[in-house]
Amino acid sequence: MEYIFGPVLSRRLGLSLGVDLLPHKTCNLDCVYCEIGRTASLTCKRGILAPEEKVLREIASCSGYEFDHLTFAGSGEPTLSASLGRCIRRAHELTEKPVAVITNSTLLTDPLVREEVAAADLVLPSLDAATEPTFQKINCPSPTIRIADVIDGLCRFREEFDGEMWLEVMLVKDYNQEEAPLIAKAAEEIGPDRIQLNTVVRPPSEPVLPLSREEMLEMLDIFPGAEVIPDWDWQVPELMKAELLELLYTRPRQVDEIGELLGLKIDDLMKYLNILEGEGLLGRRMQKGSLYFVAPRGDNRGFSNEL
Repeated sequence: MEYIFGPVLSRRLGLSLGVDLLPHKTCNLDCVYCEIGRTASLTCKRGILAPEEKVLREIASCSGYEFDHLTFAGSGEPTLSASLGRCIRRAHELTEKPVAVITNSTLLTDPLVREEVAAADLVLPSLDAATEPTFQKINCPSPTIRIADVIDGLCRFREEFDGEMWLEVMLVKDYNQEEAPLIAKAAEEIGPDRIQLNTVVRPPSEPVLPLSREEMLEMLDIFPGAEVIPDWDWQVPELMKAELLELLYTRPRQVDEIGELLGLKIDDLMKYLNILEGEGLLGRRMQKGSLYFVAPRGDNRGFSNEL
């Protein structure tokens, strides 16, 4: 499959069968916490970025799979695909499963985009800032995007959308935690069905830090009724752990190479790498802007952070 991935296990969506309409990391943000890596194509221009009929054939071929949601997400911001609305509507004809869209919210300022996204059953937008300086710092947007417009677009979408809307707030240490009360106020104005608080639990594109469990639980005082959703309790299958570590004993490798060699989708791979890093079994290093993973042999945990 070229445009379908999974199903992958998602805390928010159960078994999620992904649909990716974009070339790798095509986005209008370059978020410091993104586990996919730095944005390769920073753009606000919408276009046909995948052959629509081929995407739909792949969806049809997977209609018999066991999954909970068909989810438009993947390599960047799905609303940059001008075929998103048509694909959502056709997907409803190809599967009885609910259709979800994961979006960074930025193009919901456009009435046409709002109409297209509203064809989904469930929309999962994000909001990481309430002021322009924090927005620029954490999300590194395309120059034409302003956070006030994004919040206004979210409010308008909530008014127009009859389905479920779950707003995700990604909290990053020393980036936006002090702005949490303002983000909470904006979220209240938007009025989503759920507010889901997340933090950096997968290896990010920049060396940023998560909030601790205690800090995340304290955020519930600021976001009353919200959910805390980081993947702290995922487990790596023992056979996969052995294969991953054996591969990384030989030399540092980039994510794409690891995924190709082990036949893993990016979401599963990043989840496994994050857990093993947390256990001290491997580390990650940056070299010339690229992220590499490496594992020390045996019980040696004192390896350098330099390649």
